[in-house]
Amino acid sequence: MSALPSIGFDTSVINALEDGGTESEPLMKALECGFDVRLPAMSADEILSTPTKNNPVRREALLARCQRLLGSGQCIWSPHWILQLLISEHFRNTSLFDWTKISVRARVYERAIIERDFTDELCVRQRKEQFEVEERFEKMWKELRPKLDAILAEDPSKRPTNYHEAVAIATLEGGVLWGVGRELYRYVAGSTPTEAEIKTFMEVCLPFQGACYSLVMAWYDGALRLQDGKPSAGRNDLMMAAYLPYCGRFVTDDWPQEMRLREIATEARIDCEVLSYEKFNASFTVTV
Repeated sequence: MSALPSIGFDTSVINALEDGGTESEPLMKALECGFDVRLPAMSADEILSTPTKNNPVRREALLARCQRLLGSGQCIWSPHWILQLLISEHFRNTSLFDWTKISVRARVYERAIIERDFTDELCVRQRKEQFEVEERFEKMWKELRPKLDAILAEDPSKRPTNYHEAVAIATLEGGVLWGVGRELYRYVAGSTPTEAEIKTFMEVCLPFQGACYSLVMAWYDGALRLQDGKPSAGRNDLMMAAYLPYCGRFVTDDWPQEMRLREIATEARIDCEVLSYEKFNASFTVTV
């Protein structure tokens, strides 16, 4: 295991590093020698879906940036693959389960990034799938909102005004958090755990807990929160909560994602500092 501090990046940071050009070089060199970088496969997927029609060199530049980051770290699987690995292992051997000992390194992504082992057709398909998944995710919560609005109209005081209050509701007996967790577990294992069993699993599997809390955030943002015009985070931004337990720090250049991942980390009791690219870059400069 690396003795270096671990750090994960959202796709927005990779874009910010590339946009910084030569000004990003001191930070890049520091990352290459002073950190154990965790590159999310989800970020790699988003970069692969970068359109090349108007700017054919952009995707190549971003992939080259990822390749440099991999020189001091590793790529880790997308959240749904991580959850599948963890749930499968827990279902096979509950008594000996330890999420920290299960490898989530995505070597196939590393090879694809280094060797550019993909086609333009794959990238176009990846972009199409990204949009479709995000659209379905958003639609699911939007369709739930009118039903909840009708219920809450009878007693508006029951509508949560922040994520903390939403979590308090979601963690009641029979609450949304446990229902989401049980369904995710059933989808992989083919067997539905009891509420008590899913609570125990969350306690011993922080990546799974982070993912479930991110779905509670989607429930609150998409179906419960008063529509005040403030920006919310999309599916990919929220699902990156599954990466938080693998990182000492997680950096993003996306303000709504930063706020929500920080709240998720707090409520799910995940020891990961979520911070902005600007703050991380500034603190590093001061340190230097």
